[in-house]
Amino acid sequence: MRTMLRSIGFSLAIAFMATIALTGCREPGPAEEAGRDIDEAVEDARDALDELGEDAEDALEEIEDEVD
Repeated sequence: MRTMLRSIGFSLAIAFMATIALTGCREPGPAEEAGRDIDEAVEDARDALDELGEDAEDALEEIEDEVD
């Protein structure tokens, strides 16, 4: 019986600590916000490079058409 009560108490303590840990992180901290900013900057740079590549392809096709 004692072992069972200890086991239940231990399980409740773990569940309580997990609940506190999970609810304590509701608002993003500065590191998470910085990570999001970096992700957005990388995505913007990727989009700009894709557009630049498409413009270069279009320009090369126009040059090829003029040469032919």
